[in-house]
Amino acid sequence: MREFEFYLPTRVLFGKGVVENIGKETAKLGKSALIVTGQASARKTGLLKRVGDSLKKSRVKTTLFEGVEANPSLETIKKGTKLAKEKECEVIIGLGGGSPMDAAKAIAVLTTNPAPLTNYFGRNKVKEAPLPIIAVPTTAGTGSEINPYAALTNTDKAPPRKEILIDLSIFPKVALVDPELTLSLPASVTAETGIDAFSHALESYLSNRSRPLSEALASEAIRLLVCYLPKVMKNLKDINARSYTLYASLLAGIAIAQSGTILVHGMSYRLTTDLGLSHGKACAILLPVVSEFNLSQGHPKLISLSRCLGESTEDLTTKEIVKKVITRIENLITELSLPQNLKTRKVGKELIAEFAQEVMRNKAKLTNNPRSVTLNDVIEMYEKALWGEE
Repeated sequence: MREFEFYLPTRVLFGKGVVENIGKETAKLGKSALIVTGQASARKTGLLKRVGDSLKKSRVKTTLFEGVEANPSLETIKKGTKLAKEKECEVIIGLGGGSPMDAAKAIAVLTTNPAPLTNYFGRNKVKEAPLPIIAVPTTAGTGSEINPYAALTNTDKAPPRKEILIDLSIFPKVALVDPELTLSLPASVTAETGIDAFSHALESYLSNRSRPLSEALASEAIRLLVCYLPKVMKNLKDINARSYTLYASLLAGIAIAQSGTILVHGMSYRLTTDLGLSHGKACAILLPVVSEFNLSQGHPKLISLSRCLGESTEDLTTKEIVKKVITRIENLITELSLPQNLKTRKVGKELIAEFAQEVMRNKAKLTNNPRSVTLNDVIEMYEKALWGEE
């Protein structure tokens, strides 16, 4: 059996209504909290009031930092940090999807460490312990509540670039994972965050850094997501399906915290910053082509992956199994009403080449990918994903 290391310092509370515990959980960590949330959904759904009431009951003073955008910018983090310092906050609460939780992590870092935040992009560069973080996800996809990653937009670069802050110190202290909070999500957000969770699970499972525990978590997440995501899309108020989908997202988040992601995520960043695609849509159009590339020459986990996807492999050749796996992934994307390519040549060869060259500089993703990749390989995958089959 392989040796492995597994690190998970986050205390997880999972279940319907667990968000009501936020007051007493926060009070254990400090007497004043900055609530970091998105544009308006937490307020509209009444979640913000519920959280505020629970914190007030536990005598925790609160300050609201609202309006975090997708892929938070450096400017947003600076504003949040300034507010946290002015109000002498002792705890940072990330309330919402991946972006508010990632912003909360970055604000927690910059409140105790000297600016600029760009000093901490990369892996384990944070010197002083950040403020403690509590994460409350309202989507089933990003896994930010249970991992040491913060995806941010480096607006100091022209054009802006999506970059990742990775540090063990930004694992949230507590994650309150409440399926009821996902019931208000529209179909589009459900689909886009759901495919992100699926991508996390699949990428972790195939990753060169996959280990026995992360592999078990990722495979279960894959199995659950292919079963329950389509059920949620058919009935957005199905709390049972919502619960299993959120649980699977949690498992996938734990898995990538151990294994990291591979080329799907590495190739997705420029599609978000340059083409304006949501992260979920970027993953959706890349998943089939990158998976086909990685599996086409065979993979030790190919048969077990097929079984996770609910596919029989008896008496099939490697080529036939790969085709079934890719077809199953494509069918899932179709069931979620997500695009499988952009069907357009508006993205020219020069820009694709630029995207590919940047991917080739991402050594972490290249090393983690199960198959060695060349610049031409990446260009071809981008062309297929963006233009569709020739």
